[in-house]
Amino acid sequence: MRHPFVPVALVYIGGVLVANWCHPPLVGLFAVALLLAGACFVSSRLRPKLLWPLLFVAGWTNLATRTAVLSPVDLRTVFGDRTELVTLRGRLAETPTQRSTVRDEMERWRSLVTVEATALRREDVWQPATGRVIATVPAVLDGAFFAGQPVEVFGVLRPPAGAIAEGLFDYRAHLAHLGIYHQLVTRDTNDWRLAITSAAPPRPLADRFRGWAQTTLARGLPVEDESLRLLWAMTLGWKTGLTSEVSEPFMRTGTMHIFAISGLHVALITGILVQLLRVLRVSRGACGVLVIPLIWFYTGVTGWQPSAIRATIMMTVIVLGWALRRPGNLLNSLAAAGFIVLLWQPEQLFQTSFQLSFFVVLSLALWLPPLERLVNRWLQTDPLLPVELLPRWRRRWTPAARALLLNFAVSFAAWLGSLPLIAHYFHFFAPVTLIANLVIVPLSSLALMSNLGSLLGGGWLPLLPALFNHSAWLWMTAMVRFSEWAATLPAACFNVRSPGFVGFVVWYGLLVGVLSGWLLAPRRRKVFAVALAAGLLAAGGY
Repeated sequence: MRHPFVPVALVYIGGVLVANWCHPPLVGLFAVALLLAGACFVSSRLRPKLLWPLLFVAGWTNLATRTAVLSPVDLRTVFGDRTELVTLRGRLAETPTQRSTVRDEMERWRSLVTVEATALRREDVWQPATGRVIATVPAVLDGAFFAGQPVEVFGVLRPPAGAIAEGLFDYRAHLAHLGIYHQLVTRDTNDWRLAITSAAPPRPLADRFRGWAQTTLARGLPVEDESLRLLWAMTLGWKTGLTSEVSEPFMRTGTMHIFAISGLHVALITGILVQLLRVLRVSRGACGVLVIPLIWFYTGVTGWQPSAIRATIMMTVIVLGWALRRPGNLLNSLAAAGFIVLLWQPEQLFQTSFQLSFFVVLSLALWLPPLERLVNRWLQTDPLLPVELLPRWRRRWTPAARALLLNFAVSFAAWLGSLPLIAHYFHFFAPVTLIANLVIVPLSSLALMSNLGSLLGGGWLPLLPALFNHSAWLWMTAMVRFSEWAATLPAACFNVRSPGFVGFVVWYGLLVGVLSGWLLAPRRRKVFAVALAAGLLAAGGY
């Protein structure tokens, strides 16, 4: 089997999807799972057939266990859907993040943080409670509040707001997929106080690293401007600098993904580390032993963001296969990474970033090989003709044309993979993305490489970071200017409605069916052509 992990991941995902719609008693799910596992263990003859329903039930049970109300003091049981003034006691699950908005030419700040609740006071009576709560305050919380700190917060506890209108962003559903079912709204920082404990927790490594890295990346630059804040966001996952005004051009050009610690960042850092070690003549096996912990360290110090964890799992699978000299298979590695992520946290299947990441990589795995063959065919020369006899212009421009066409192929494949999802979640259709990514992605790679050089040299050679930082600032400024220009082009971006469930099925069914060759088989080719023509006519009339 060329892709052994693909059916495994698909069957498991099927169980997770069913768990989101159907909620039988957990006892029954565990009983079925144990029965199937026991039958697989006892009967070697039935094992190949029973493993598939076992995988399906495992996905179903995993999500059901994480979303069910298991504790009698769960906030969903204790508090329900009421809205009340309460005092919440718990621990900060993360360091607060700040967001800035500009209204009427005035800058306003707010802080958001997830609190792991342990107790709840209502009408001067404390009662135990458990659950995750998203807390907000229209101000900046000081540095004394960080992940792990015990706190007491006074405010209005309520269910999160749902979608303003049908088809728009549903904040309540988004938080539910993160395991958060309540929101605590506070007036100001006076409603927040640290609980007194015998021993204060240490400041997280990610916070300490971010402070040092921000200082290092700013060394030698005259002021803290927009470009520097965007460099912090791109390299360290610091979202405070991503205001709505700054983010707008990148969103409209479909290049906002460069500010997420995701596959682009982790793949680039992995490539740099591998190439550096190979130049030093380190063996493949030793490279894998050294590189894998380093990319996990980067993921940890940037705050264990879900997108970074997914990308690191993916790169771990790829680097491990390369180090063990196994043949590379992007589709199989994608399925393996997705299966591992969903074993760890099945709720991610319903998160926008997870869907975008995996559908984009799926599209790359399916589209890039035929597009690369097409590019090679276009630029192919007579194999019997020596290179020296080719025209000088061809020898000079063929490598550049190949690089440009391959970059366009990558941008085109990623655009096709993300098109329905972006239309569904953001209601954007941005043809300019095809051009913007050809410029923004290489510039972001140069900026990220400069920042990596600054961080690597920041601790032992003070003059080196200043040189790298000016280079990174230049590339980021060029990215900002280009995105602002591209967003103003005619027909750069349209607002569209969601394609709906049928649109998703048809689009991705066509992508997979055509590129896998299944729909183009002689027996199905005519039926597929007729069905496609009818679908296009129906869509045009609709």
